[in-house]
Amino acid sequence: MSTNQRHLGPYELQQRLSGTRYHESWKARDQQHQRQVEITILHLQETNATALISRFLYETKNLTALNHPSIAKIYEVQAFTSSEQFETMDGAAQSHAYIVREYIDGMSLANYIDATSRVGDFPALTDIYRILAPASSALDYAHQHGIIHSRLKPTHILFTRPEAPEESQGETKLVGFGMHNMQSPLTLPVEDAAYISPEVAQGQMVNTRSDIYTLGVILYELCTGTLPFQGDTTSDMLLQHIHAAPMSPALINPQIVPGMTAIILRCLAKDPSARFPTGAALTAALSRVATTPSMTRMGQSDAGSSGNRLTPWFTPAQVKIDETYLSPQRSERLPEPTVSDAETRENVAGTYHIADVPTALPSAPTSSVNALTPDGSHTPSHTDAVAHSPRSASDLLSAMETQRLRPESHGNTPVQAAPPALPPGPPHLPARGAGFWRTSRGKRLTIVVSALLCLAVIAAGLAAFFTSQHYGIAAPSLSGHAFFVSSGLLDPNNPKGIVDGLQIDLTNIPAPAPGKSYYAWLLGDTDTSIAAPPLALGTLSLLNGHVSNAYNSPQNDNLLSRYSRFLVTEEDAVAPPTNPSLDTSTWRYGAVFSRVPSPEDTQNHFSLLDHLRHLLAQDPKLAKVGLTGGLDIWLFRNSLKVLEWSGSARDAYNSGDTGLIQRQAVRILDYLDGTQYVQTENIPSTLAPVLVDPKIARVALLEVSQSQEPPGYLKHIGNHLREITNSPNVNVSQKQLATEINRAINNVQAWYLGVHDDAAQLIHMNPAQLRQASTLATLNHMFKLANNAFVGETDSATNQVKEGVSQIHYKAQRLATFDIVACNDNEITRPCV
Repeated sequence: MSTNQRHLGPYELQQRLSGTRYHESWKARDQQHQRQVEITILHLQETNATALISRFLYETKNLTALNHPSIAKIYEVQAFTSSEQFETMDGAAQSHAYIVREYIDGMSLANYIDATSRVGDFPALTDIYRILAPASSALDYAHQHGIIHSRLKPTHILFTRPEAPEESQGETKLVGFGMHNMQSPLTLPVEDAAYISPEVAQGQMVNTRSDIYTLGVILYELCTGTLPFQGDTTSDMLLQHIHAAPMSPALINPQIVPGMTAIILRCLAKDPSARFPTGAALTAALSRVATTPSMTRMGQSDAGSSGNRLTPWFTPAQVKIDETYLSPQRSERLPEPTVSDAETRENVAGTYHIADVPTALPSAPTSSVNALTPDGSHTPSHTDAVAHSPRSASDLLSAMETQRLRPESHGNTPVQAAPPALPPGPPHLPARGAGFWRTSRGKRLTIVVSALLCLAVIAAGLAAFFTSQHYGIAAPSLSGHAFFVSSGLLDPNNPKGIVDGLQIDLTNIPAPAPGKSYYAWLLGDTDTSIAAPPLALGTLSLLNGHVSNAYNSPQNDNLLSRYSRFLVTEEDAVAPPTNPSLDTSTWRYGAVFSRVPSPEDTQNHFSLLDHLRHLLAQDPKLAKVGLTGGLDIWLFRNSLKVLEWSGSARDAYNSGDTGLIQRQAVRILDYLDGTQYVQTENIPSTLAPVLVDPKIARVALLEVSQSQEPPGYLKHIGNHLREITNSPNVNVSQKQLATEINRAINNVQAWYLGVHDDAAQLIHMNPAQLRQASTLATLNHMFKLANNAFVGETDSATNQVKEGVSQIHYKAQRLATFDIVACNDNEITRPCV
């Protein structure tokens, strides 16, 4: 086949659409069939071109046979040995392979996200369903034909342009098949690495659930406007896919409903077997959330504004999952992960499943782990040992308060019988190739903008909170706040990734003197017990008197463990200082966490700073049993595991694996009871009593006994909250946060008692009982409660939220917020820090 710079066989290359050193895409004319096509040309390394060609031909042998309405038709797949060269546009001669498919004249999902979610105009749940349902169906169809995409990203989901201006219909088309084994993950651009699964990042064999993970990344982006992981380099991004836990999307977009959060986090589970088994299962879960009353909107905009948004060109009636493309049999070529694989992975992010769960819980009186009144005062706590009978959970579940715990409105509107008709034509789009991800210059900009958007959303919520809760009481000199954030790049063996960033927000700040700049610093404690040199946070940039700066530790160090003071200095703009000036006349703003011991704490003499560090940095009682980190992060991690095992146990019912149901129930009890007390469950001799890491399970989630040491996480955190409200120099905002967190702890306590009762019932069933329909109801109930415990629950009738561990995790970090005040030059003996 002859080739030259403008032709590839019968194809006339007309316009280069995109390209890297590994592949390029062209709009071309198929002169033989007189049609427009798009050609993806893969440039193969000469050193292993023969092996790559063999792999490429094997992986793509079924591509031309694909016939699904949401997959762009693939016309031809070709590959050439090194003796048959294709001369690229830069003049380099290489072996090559290419894929020819139909040309799609329309926008991509990346364009849609840029015009909606990335600017805070989040799509309605019905819109999200209509976008992802065809893509999920197409992936299922491809999987059943032995084909895995594994390089899916928003630019690979296209929407066709309607044929006539008056028509509103268009189609979803998936492209990009056949490229997943052609390039090492380490050589991917950062923007592509953002969407690959953990197993792909580790160079392991891909499976059908690798595509489910990518759909989860896309879903996260649609619901938050940012990616679940941020990185400056490809290796950074790969490490986060493998190890990091994504921030709960509800913390970025508070409007998101708990059911959607559960779907996203299940898709993003590190263990493939913990994700949705098929695209159809994911679509069914999305359908249930999208059709729940009062759950259609997630964003700040009015529902009626969607007509002004950039929308794909299809009508609601068009989005149907064609069951003829979903056969009940899986491809034998693509085996699912085995049970042994799933059980040996102890560091999995989590399983999340919302299908077929009961919506009502039984009614009964309530009790609490720790009780704080709205003004922060303490009422006697319930410290009796938790009763492990089925009645104990129901006694707590019904009377859980339905009062809304979060002041901000969710802005949800009832589901409409049919979504409004979408506009017949698109607004003006940038030229193809000029999208958000398309230029090398845009790579780092995208990461920075996404991170800033995430922080801006959080900062906006904090600003509203402090304005209503604090400013009316605080001294007039209050100039802003600085609060700690976590990157999520967590390691169970050290405190890295926890409170490893700081967001600074100042208002009404005058411009610095000519030739001067503002510099921010973190300072260690005032005594010498912690030798922490000043940490430079960088130059502060002003915009109309406002400062909004984000600092992230390059080494992901836990900042709160070493620093307790914040300072802003005004110094030479030309020569940035290495350390803050010793001349206090240059000190402009500052804040400090109080180290004054509580007079009521006659035993430990803990201060406000001590309590914050125990919660977020390192708790001494956890350190004694070998656990690194604060109470909050371990509550978060272990709650993820309970949720994973609850979902996995329910999935095992459908596969008939009664043994796995019971083993997962034992693991749940290991975490709820702790290894000290799990033996009290009378676990059958056929089951090992401890099936988890005994060090991690040494500390229970629940309080089983008054003599329990260390206390259960919920009780232990509650103790610190009570002491925080009584600490010297605690402010009104911190007292209010402590009260809200304590309410959430009581919610989680009640939900986990129900999870415990269900798990305890399951371990004592025989195989025949485990196969009964009533067992599925128990598994559904257990999962619903575990899901509520992690993401909270919204009352569909009142739209009020009962918060869970996700909200506890975020609000615990908000407790560690600096109240920044202006330094007074006259206070020589008592400067601002």
